[in-house]
Amino acid sequence: MSRRSSSFGPTVVLGLGGAALATVGAGRSWAEATTTAQGTRTVAAAGTDVAAGALPLALVALAAWGAVLVLRSRGRRVVAVLGLLASVGAAVAVATGAGDAGEVASEMLGGASDVTVTTSAWPAVTVVGAVLAALAFAVALVHAPRWPEMSSRYDSPVDRGHEKESPTDAELWRAMDEGHDPTA
Repeated sequence: MSRRSSSFGPTVVLGLGGAALATVGAGRSWAEATTTAQGTRTVAAAGTDVAAGALPLALVALAAWGAVLVLRSRGRRVVAVLGLLASVGAAVAVATGAGDAGEVASEMLGGASDVTVTTSAWPAVTVVGAVLAALAFAVALVHAPRWPEMSSRYDSPVDRGHEKESPTDAELWRAMDEGHDPTA
């Protein structure tokens, strides 16, 4: 691998992994509350209940990596900025809401007495994933111009500057009158 593109593979793997980890973590159970009053009941507060913005932002970051793979330099930079903002937003949403996970789970029991709350490590996992994705997007922003690009083989002729003039209506009718298919 050339020196020019040596950061491409590791950055994409780190970014995809971080965004996927944040996406998975945001959907998991962050806290459980159990009450024994009037029978045993247990409820779980997922990341989407505690930090509602974390999952959508993590999904945006995950989708942005797909765009980074297929775009060229300028497009990669734009998507890297969007992905960076989404990743940082997900990390902030989790960091500010994770402390309330136990309280949210308790509220889901409807004010029951004798409540026991347990929390999980998923908020921390989600923050770590979002931060890793943000770091990878920052690398992509800096190094995108030097990364390899997809072939232009399947680009439309208009994209390559070989724009063909469209025939006029009269020319289309004349071609049909002569027995030619103008769409072929």
